Amino acid sequence: MMNSILKKLPVTGGALLIILISQQAQAIPAFARKYNTNCVLCHTNEPRLSAFGQQFKENGYQMPGSSDGGTTAKHTFDAQQGPVTIDDISKIMAIRVRGDVQGASFKEETVAMKAIGVGEQVDVEIPKIVNFYFGGTAKADLSYFLEAEYNTQEGSEAAVRFERGFLQFSNIGKKQSALNLQVGKFDPSGLFAFPTHRQQINPIGPKAESDRFPPAINRLPLLPLAFASKMFGLTKGPGLSGSEGYAILPVEPLLYNAPSQTGIALHGRPGGFGSHFMYQVGMATNDKVNINGDRENRYDAYVMGRFDWMTSKGGSMQVSAFYYAAPDAAIQTLNMGGTVVYADNATDITRWGIGARGQWQKLDIYATYIVDEIDAPTWGNSGNAAAANSVWETEASGFSVEADWRVSKRWMFGTRYDWMAPGGLKQLPAGSNLPLNIDASFIAPILKYYPHPNIGLYARAHINLESDQKNPIGGGVDEHPLTNLRSMTTVGVDMAF
Repeated sequence: MMNSILKKLPVTGGALLIILISQQAQAIPAFARKYNTNCVLCHTNEPRLSAFGQQFKENGYQMPGSSDGGTTAKHTFDAQQGPVTIDDISKIMAIRVRGDVQGASFKEETVAMKAIGVGEQVDVEIPKIVNFYFGGTAKADLSYFLEAEYNTQEGSEAAVRFERGFLQFSNIGKKQSALNLQVGKFDPSGLFAFPTHRQQINPIGPKAESDRFPPAINRLPLLPLAFASKMFGLTKGPGLSGSEGYAILPVEPLLYNAPSQTGIALHGRPGGFGSHFMYQVGMATNDKVNINGDRENRYDAYVMGRFDWMTSKGGSMQVSAFYYAAPDAAIQTLNMGGTVVYADNATDITRWGIGARGQWQKLDIYATYIVDEIDAPTWGNSGNAAAANSVWETEASGFSVEADWRVSKRWMFGTRYDWMAPGGLKQLPAGSNLPLNIDASFIAPILKYYPHPNIGLYARAHINLESDQKNPIGGGVDEHPLTNLRSMTTVGVDMAF
């Protein structure tokens, strides 16, 4: 069966058969244990998925082109009401642990630093993030995934929190791979060429207070800037003033690139298993802008298409595009001398993007360009005539590209470039003529050593490429929050078992 599967895969080749029987490194994570195979079958540089690994995920954690989840590596026990089939716990559970030592360099002491009377310091965060994964198949074509996360880096008290959990019904109908249904809490971009999760350069969380407006961004997050909201001057509405998440940070990932959304999505290949084109259509449930204290649901819709194909030299290529529409997702907001003023109506946010990925032997390159759009605000009912003199830009864009080179079995070198041209509030109604929504850009090299295929020791840096910019809002820091971080250097470990 495996030979027939490999021949049909549009983005893999016979070389994978060699990987299957290779014994160079024994696999550790749950699915590799279940299928008794090498981890490099599904991964290029862990945690990045190979073309085969993406199709394994797409097929509900079953071998591509099969419905083997009901029988593979399972035990059947007789019970009073009939036979019960279950997996060993080691074949459905995995743990990923990340920890590092961070040293940040700022151009000016931030608000938080001044408040506690300290300057630049080294943060030791071991462990920083621990993920507990449970995933597998309950029966043929019915799979599940559950993730809990212990996170010390995002400002709130460290605790184990439920992050993602979903069911997938695979291979619905008579045609293999044509229709799959995913429902629950999941990453909408998981099938996109540049997914939010599985970054080789893991995101470093922000240090910011979003319970007030304007929010104090003491350290912007270090993540693919294309994923960021990119809009200054947005909140979730007056009904949430003073609560966590009230202000929408221009540097937080959201919508299609949020870490997770609750909803439902269909994906598949209309031509069946082996075809080059894959579609995704989904709906996510979120909250509308909270104006009167009533939380109403909004229903975001998105669509994505992806083409996969092999190159002439045995590599693989992907090109994908998506469109995401979020009605009444935010409201434009101004702080007028200590009084917060809101636009007349909530604004829709629309997001579209393109992405591409190419793999050639030891080289893995992927990139995405994402655009966000909002409506122009009106201020007739705000009671503040000066608000109409504020300057807003309704479009923003971001670009991220990364290249990873597996120099040898043990060593990997990578570099990511991130750029963002924000929109939203550009200039306040009166006072400073300095722009608020300035560009941001970083270069981030990483050197990673693998003493074992599932353990990576790394050294990485994020270097701000923008020159000094003044902060028109002030707030005790003259340097703009997008240019204040000069650099961040980190050494750490990333392991899965």
